[in-house]
Amino acid sequence: MTSKNRWKAIWFVLLGAASYGVLSTFVKLGYQSGFSAAEITGSQVSFGFIVLWLLSLTKLRQMKGITPGIILKLVAGGTFTGLTGYFYYQSLQVLDASFAVLLLFQFTWMGMLLDWLVEKRLPTLFQWIAMVLTLAGTVLASGIVSGTVSRPSASGIGLGLLAACCYTMFIFFSGRVATHLPALFRSTWMITGAALIVLILMPPQFLWNGSLAQGLWKWGILLAVFGMILPPFLYAKGAPFIETGLAAVLGSVELPVVIICSALLLHEQTYLLQWIGIAIILLGVFVSERKTASPSGEKA
Repeated sequence: MTSKNRWKAIWFVLLGAASYGVLSTFVKLGYQSGFSAAEITGSQVSFGFIVLWLLSLTKLRQMKGITPGIILKLVAGGTFTGLTGYFYYQSLQVLDASFAVLLLFQFTWMGMLLDWLVEKRLPTLFQWIAMVLTLAGTVLASGIVSGTVSRPSASGIGLGLLAACCYTMFIFFSGRVATHLPALFRSTWMITGAALIVLILMPPQFLWNGSLAQGLWKWGILLAVFGMILPPFLYAKGAPFIETGLAAVLGSVELPVVIICSALLLHEQTYLLQWIGIAIILLGVFVSERKTASPSGEKA
């Protein structure tokens, strides 16, 4: 793989992670508009499912070569992105947002661990350094050091860690399952899995309780674009060409985007330590790419 294509893959993953960062602000705005977690999550996956299938129907003939086995793997992989949102939104019911984000961001080391266990690929020195920088920056940026986090609950911690595990598995499946297929088809089947699991866990009462007419449709579309359509598509374009561990570290860009969007759109107060944490996270992303060297001493 050429250096140019590798950097394109990295940018796709970065943009996918940034989309998830924008998502949390829209979720909070949706809550402020009076909609429940079930309505927000259900409308998000439903609109995402509809839009992706409408786009895929124009190329339905090209889907005929996809075997049932591959479809099953993609749908199963998609359930992890649905479960990520489900567990994360549930954790926000009992935890401060900054602490919930910190738990979600444990996927940074979980991704490297999974890469190590499955691919037998030991993290390099630069990846270990990047992981430490990312975790340290996450702690600062989350607001824990500033003392703004209230007493956490055991159930909330468990839900946050489950969200991190599911997000790690989503990244893994994005980079390993049916990578020969067009990104649109892979995203469509994965979002099908996400919609199935979410609508089973949260029955779509918003379809008949009048919430859509009260403005839920607006949040559903925005959340679908930034949470169900762009991220899986961008990860499908980039994740197959980089390691799971690197993809996990690159995904940490989500946190700086969360804090910046919250400050600009929600007018939430930020602290100097949070901005220092953002800078450390970005440094970790940069260091993560300085991870290999060829025998001649040049970066691979």
